[in-house]
Amino acid sequence: MPKLAGLCGVALAAALAVAFAAAGGGRAAHRPGLAAAVERTVQAPSMRYAIHVRITQQAAPVTLHIHGRASSDTVSVQMRMGDLHLPDGTVVPGADGAALLDGPFLYERAPSTIAVNGVVRWLRLRVATLSPASEELDAVHAMTPGPLLRVLRAARAAPEAEGAHVYNGTVAHDAPSMRGLARLTGDTDFRRLRISALVGADGLVRRIVLTGRTVDGTTTISLRARLFGFGEPVRVTPPAPGTFLDGELAQTPV
Repeated sequence: MPKLAGLCGVALAAALAVAFAAAGGGRAAHRPGLAAAVERTVQAPSMRYAIHVRITQQAAPVTLHIHGRASSDTVSVQMRMGDLHLPDGTVVPGADGAALLDGPFLYERAPSTIAVNGVVRWLRLRVATLSPASEELDAVHAMTPGPLLRVLRAARAAPEAEGAHVYNGTVAHDAPSMRGLARLTGDTDFRRLRISALVGADGLVRRIVLTGRTVDGTTTISLRARLFGFGEPVRVTPPAPGTFLDGELAQTPV
């Protein structure tokens, strides 16, 4: 069964290739600095988030929309590629997919563009059998705010004004933390990266915006993230028996 890593990375790269070929609350008494806010956000017990990526070349945008919830041992994420509208009027439907990291198991739903017979649409993998650096786990964690928060941590940013809660700055294109965004950027080398962040009255990062362009200026990226629901319980329902295939069985030779 196709893996979510293929949807998040390969589908985005494929869509880019087609496009290229064709054409906060009230003010608090004290608000921590950006570095402290990032650390506090990283350590939050849970959060909900929405991440929207738009990559454009010659007026042909490719979009990716991610909505998720995450806690210490659970990640539930849904993603959707926007439809691609080509200059000749052709519309390439966008794929969607989902993943659920629920304690000892990782569930990956087959992309919507893949024909699946019957009711089995999920692949279940036992986390204990996966390397921490495995492609499957990397793909799931790439669709959380973690990589973007690491980029924000590495940024050279300053408040808009004395005591302001909006921070603006720049990020080096070759910063190690940028590698963590490769699945969201189509692994494209964007330069002139600018980043801004909004810190809420609770001292948590609430919004992040990252923009940039390629060296030749023909391709741009806009990545916007909204973080909310901090501390709320993350309750999930795993796929029902009969709707998933165990990874061990899927890899057993017939």
